[in-house]
Amino acid sequence: MAENGTVLLITPPYHSGVVESAGRWPNLAFIYIAGELEKAGFKVEIYDAMSRFEDHAAIREHIRRTSPDFVGVTAITATINDAIEVLRTAKEELPGVTTVLGGVHPTFCYKEILEEEANPVDYCVLGEGELTMPELLRVHRNGGDLAAVNGIAYIRNGKVCRTSAREFVADLDSLTPAWHLVNWSDYPLYFIENSTVAIVSSSRGCIHSCAFCSQHKFWHGSYRERNAEAFVNEIEHLTKTYGINVFFIADEYPTRSRERWEQILDLLIRKKLGIHILLETCVKDILRDHDILARYREAGILFIYCGVEATDNRKLDEFRKDVRFEESKEALRLICDAGMIVESSLILGTPG
Repeated sequence: MAENGTVLLITPPYHSGVVESAGRWPNLAFIYIAGELEKAGFKVEIYDAMSRFEDHAAIREHIRRTSPDFVGVTAITATINDAIEVLRTAKEELPGVTTVLGGVHPTFCYKEILEEEANPVDYCVLGEGELTMPELLRVHRNGGDLAAVNGIAYIRNGKVCRTSAREFVADLDSLTPAWHLVNWSDYPLYFIENSTVAIVSSSRGCIHSCAFCSQHKFWHGSYRERNAEAFVNEIEHLTKTYGINVFFIADEYPTRSRERWEQILDLLIRKKLGIHILLETCVKDILRDHDILARYREAGILFIYCGVEATDNRKLDEFRKDVRFEESKEALRLICDAGMIVESSLILGTPG
């Protein structure tokens, strides 16, 4: 029963063609937020228009048909225009609907968004949304004091109001992701037959301060880890309950603690789940773990992404990468030699 109302969480239909060439995966932020909304008595639907390749006309029809009390959208900078259009559509179809925009872009650019003419956004959620969303929607519904809800921005009397920052979730294992709301058939990995993809998180944040990256600022330089056993148990649950056989680890920096990372590897090896894992980590951790890369592969790790960013050490200094190109080359070689697929990136078109 939806004692507090119905919430439709929509992934906007942005397409770049590059990332999608490999496969599709769920919006993990929505899965976590939906779980906390359900605990607070809201009825939630996750509508991944992007992965379903549905356009704005289809989204309009879905909003009209489901008639939610609240519509939430998340946005990075690349998706902000589509996100705003989705919320504008919601307002056109349901004039009484309450709209919420979260994600990296509104966390930094909420003022610009809210001051736009004909802005369709009622609230911006800044930073992590799991605790903010249920509190915000309850307070809004009950006509309470919005200024007491930490981590939001909104317009009042023609002016942008921003409340105090919300503290990060102290215990990531206390969150309850709503895996049961995912339509798993939407998420294949194209180069593995009969694959179904989940995206999971074992930590949040990054201690590095690369000049080009927003993550350090988004997380305020913080870093939090989940319990190794709880994380692997979640992977086992998804494998046995929903038949998931490919996992993306969403973390910016999953391998920071070698001790915890080895615990994760050992648990995965022991459970023999028959899965593939794709992850991102940094060059220096691959060099550090040169002696256990065989265990990476035995645990099911198929693919590792490392940000090389430049082949010129002067550029790497400019990027504050704290790594030499020669080290990156060695890390890529080590991953290949251990039988895993390696991907790296280079930054082009820097200012000046």
